[in-house]
Amino acid sequence: MLRIGCEFSSLCGFVYPVAPEDGTGAPLSETFMEIQKTEKIFGIGPLGALLSTILLAFFWWIDHALGYTSITAHPAPLKYAAAVLIATGLGLHFWTVFTLRNWWKNDRLCTTGPFKYFRHPMYAAWITFIFAGIALFLNSWILLLWVAALHPVWHLLITKEEKIMAENFGDEYRIYAARTWRFFPRVFCR
Repeated sequence: MLRIGCEFSSLCGFVYPVAPEDGTGAPLSETFMEIQKTEKIFGIGPLGALLSTILLAFFWWIDHALGYTSITAHPAPLKYAAAVLIATGLGLHFWTVFTLRNWWKNDRLCTTGPFKYFRHPMYAAWITFIFAGIALFLNSWILLLWVAALHPVWHLLITKEEKIMAENFGDEYRIYAARTWRFFPRVFCR
């Protein structure tokens, strides 16, 4: 039976998971993730959301200053493309949540479900699909530039999370990272 306990760190006052045991008292893995529970669940998501919102306000201001630049005078086809992107993003988001629920319980590297194609499918759902769909739905070149600007920001933010994963899962994570991309699907995985 897999048992996960908790330890209190007096240094910061955070609760960290204690490595599960295999029944003999020995930890299952020395690379067990010893990170704050909220950081494990949310990762860099809250900081990324804040920066994304700040960038959105900036690009929205530019769009307003330029008189709401349109992609096309006939936005109907864009609205269909937007609906597909948003639906795909929401589907990916919920598929990721469904897949992660087991990972949160077992503290194992998740490489199944959407993680087979994306290294960070929940972030990808938003910055690659949903936000792009919103920009198309609103028929705005400037908001498409916002989506393009989000990718380098998130690539920079995600390095902290990936460093933690590499420290905790070692070669298993490095091999996984080599065969997946961060925010775009790698359909033909090795």
